[in-house]
Amino acid sequence: MSLPCASASLLGKPVRSARLSPALLTSYLGEMPVAPAVLPRLQSLLLNDSFETSEVLELVRIDPALAARLIHAAGTTVCSRGEPVRSLDEALFRLGSHEAYRLTATVAMSQFLNTHLQVYGVDPRTFWRQSVACALAMVDLAPAAQLDDRVAYTIGLLHAMGMVFIDHHLRVANGPLTRVHGHPSLDRQEFELTGMSQAQVAAFILRSWNVSEEVVEPIEFQFNPASAPHQRAMALLLGEARSMAADIVAALPAPGSDTAYIPSGNQWIDEIAAHIREIENW
Repeated sequence: MSLPCASASLLGKPVRSARLSPALLTSYLGEMPVAPAVLPRLQSLLLNDSFETSEVLELVRIDPALAARLIHAAGTTVCSRGEPVRSLDEALFRLGSHEAYRLTATVAMSQFLNTHLQVYGVDPRTFWRQSVACALAMVDLAPAAQLDDRVAYTIGLLHAMGMVFIDHHLRVANGPLTRVHGHPSLDRQEFELTGMSQAQVAAFILRSWNVSEEVVEPIEFQFNPASAPHQRAMALLLGEARSMAADIVAALPAPGSDTAYIPSGNQWIDEIAAHIREIENW
């Protein structure tokens, strides 16, 4: 994801170093919506082609808003053929395990990823678009690298989630921050301000949720793929997808704009942009 970096100014004054700790991150987790916490179990169920619908239903029903959005989203997909979806069972049956996971993961994380990153100067819709664009780019790139596109989607969707916690932490510690300015080393500035980069924060949170290491490791080493002990190929793919996501989001009309999408001339970008606009109507 190509985003501006953390500012070192607080309304023109230096930002105090605000060290993050596992205890603080754990406390922030308690303020998060329920849906993201059920994602790891959903992943293990829905990535299994022989998943039991009853197990998925039990998890999704933990969050009524998630269940409602999943039914609505399933009803707007191509596979529904315009017919209404009346239940979670029907939604999962129509989608199948592969598409059900992508849709459920996106819906589950939508509230979390629609976050105003004040420290980074990123509005909620842009942050969400960049996360989804990265996930969709990962799906397209994964087969050529002989990597699981379902795992790749999860990595792309969650790769920048550490920014949410750093943004929250710095605002709690320092108050409202000015809009940030560009800098080539985002993770280094994050580390200088908090003692952790967004990649390290995301890895801690995901392990707290018991997300599998095949998802966690590429996110943890996204800024230094060569150091990844086991998932180097996926970490490298994530770096490529982040860059592509920036181009995709740049081609979309501004958030909240009534401007029609103007094809970029790149069929790959146009297809993903169309998919993002479809998801925005869920």
